[in-house]
This record gives sequence, C-alpha cells and structure tokens, in this order.
Amino acid sequence: MEKLCITDEPEYFREKRVLLRVDYNVVENGEIKDTFRIDSSLETIRKLQDFGVKSIVILSHSGRPKGKDERFSLKPVAEYLKGKLNQEIHFHEDVYGDIPEDKPLVLVENLRFWEGEKNDDEEFAKRLKDMSKSDIYVNDAFAVSHRKNASVSAISKYFEKRFAGLLMKEEIEKLSEIRDNPEKPFHILIGGAKVEDKIDLLNNLVDKADKILIGGAMAYTFLKAKGEDVGNSRVDSKSFDWVQNFINTHNDKLVLPEDHVATDKQVNPPCDDLKDEEVKETENLSGLIGYDIGFNTVKRFRDVLKEAKTIFWNGPLGMFECEQFECGTKLLAVFLSVLKDEGKKVIVGGGDTVAAIRRFDIDLKDFHFVSTGGGATLEFLAGKSLPGIDILSDK
Repeated sequence: MEKLCITDEPEYFREKRVLLRVDYNVVENGEIKDTFRIDSSLETIRKLQDFGVKSIVILSHSGRPKGKDERFSLKPVAEYLKGKLNQEIHFHEDVYGDIPEDKPLVLVENLRFWEGEKNDDEEFAKRLKDMSKSDIYVNDAFAVSHRKNASVSAISKYFEKRFAGLLMKEEIEKLSEIRDNPEKPFHILIGGAKVEDKIDLLNNLVDKADKILIGGAMAYTFLKAKGEDVGNSRVDSKSFDWVQNFINTHNDKLVLPEDHVATDKQVNPPCDDLKDEEVKETENLSGLIGYDIGFNTVKRFRDVLKEAKTIFWNGPLGMFECEQFECGTKLLAVFLSVLKDEGKKVIVGGGDTVAAIRRFDIDLKDFHFVSTGGGATLEFLAGKSLPGIDILSDK
C-alpha cells in the first residue's frame, strides 16, 4: 500500500507547524564527516517552505553517545544548514524547554542525548510534539526507519496524519524496484566484512537475481566453504554453515574472486606502515591475508556486470581505506558509474559503499540511485517491516 507523501496534500501544510525527522547521523568528534545525508534532506525542507508552512522543527540523532556529549552535538549541522539554505537556523539545545513560536526553522540537539529516544518512550515522543507545538509529522529519515526510536515509532501516537518526505518516498520507490520486480537480467554485487549482515538480503533476493558477485572480506567465507585455501583471511565462522548451504543450492548464480591483493600482515586503515613490497597480487593465499580482489577478478566482474540491466551494489570489494587495497573497489565504482548512460540501473546502498564512492571523487548522481540507508536498506530489501515506514499514513 502506498504511503502518504507531502506532495499528495500540499494545501494541508499551509500555516502549519511541521515536525520533520531526518537522519543527520554524520557528526563525529565535533565535525561533519560527510554531508550526503544532510544534502539529501534539503529538497524536502525547501518543498515544505514552498507549501507555506509556519515552521519546521528538525529532529535527528548522531552516533551512540552516552548522555550529552559535545563530540556528537549537531551544532556543526546547524551552521552547515544555514549556509546551504541561506537562512537563519535556531539551534534548540534542550528538548525539555519549549521552542519559541517565532522561529520558522529549528534544528534540535542530538536526540540520543536523552534515553527516551532510544527507548521508544511515548512520554518522550509527546515531549517532542509539545516542545515544537507541531501539527504535522513528516519522516524523511529512511536510514533510521528500521529503529524503534521515539521520534520514529512512538511519535505516531500523537499525530493524526504522518507523511513521508521526498527522500523517504524516493527510497521506497527505488528500492522497491529491485525488491519486488527488478528489470532483468538482475545482478547483485556484494562486499563488506560480515556474511551475517547480508543473509536475509540474499535469502530474499536470490530467486530474483541472475548473478551474485561476491567480494570484500565476506568472499573468503564463501571460498573456504568451497574448499579453497584462504590462508589467514577473515572467515565468518558463525555464518559458515549457511554459506555452505547457499553454495549447494545456488552455486550456478555465484561469481567469486579468482585472485587477490594480499599480505602476510594484519593491517588496519590507513595502512601507513605497510610497504609496497609487502603486498602481492596472487591466486594463492596460503599464509597470506586477502584484503582486495585482484585485477583478473575485476575484469571478470566487469564482464558479468555488462550483461545486467539492473545492478544492486552493497559493500566495498576490499579495504578501500588503504591505498594498497583500494583498486578493486575503485575500478568497479568507475565502471558502474558510466552504466547510467547506457540505460542501465545501478542502485547503491550502504554507508561504506557511499564512503568509497566519495573517496574516489565519483559523482553520486552518476548512479540511478544511491540510498542513504545502511541497515535500513538491507532490511527493506530483505522484505522486513520497518517501523518508520509502517507508521506513515496510507494514501
């Protein structure tokens, strides 16, 4: 059933006060680490103002602070919004104090500074409504909609109508394209570290997919399950039995790495102490740790992906944060970024995947769609119910 979006009833917003939940989970150590999620919310803010709202009170969280912690304060976001929107932003630091009624645009401090947010507390949700004196609730925070937080879930009790913002609408529409009826051939390119995080996604999409290409650390669990020597590479032992069963059932769809960029050292980004001569490209991982796919694998993956009309990419193909192990992810990111011009749909999901694309200075607009979600994207594509979507009013 389709959810009610702000553009469905623009007149309803005139002279109303709006409580807008967004996802600005971007502040770390007092600095904005990436502006993608902030920029993705601006269209909804501008559209609400075009509708003639009286005020917009913006809610978000950032990080996992234990109580009030200035390292996770949203103050830098307020300054960034001021510059992007070219208007004053009132920064409201305490949810237990009411917001002045003469402030047309407000950003509230990190909601996770208060336990009520994380606990999906109804009284805390009511405080958010009372504090803002809001008439309408809008959720544009797809990336946190899999969480039962007060501003995403319990808040629904206090508003007659609950609208999706423009970003939320686009997330639902674009991700539904691949969850429900992807244009074929449909290929999945998946990486990252833990198989466990991708099991539900793969179980739900495997019958729709024509090929599943696996890189990143999770590839070594698959290779080991096929009886290959993966040296000292990371293996997800908790998911090993599931991987073996998945291979036995769907081996014809799987495309796995055939060569690797490896070293015999345990390394962590940014790998500054790793010498070039300590890194090798090899098909034999005996005694080594694989950190990236090799060039032959890149070529093979590209050849397979060329045949697709729809591609979902989630997870880097190697430890892209290190220059020595960025090549696989970089080459495939560049390759995928040009497919839009050929009429192909590449949908990207996952925070690390977006971080890799940004690191390589590739324009996110070069892809059919880039989701702001991490866990929310995976859960939506796995066919799970998301609280922040469920509470939205139906059309």
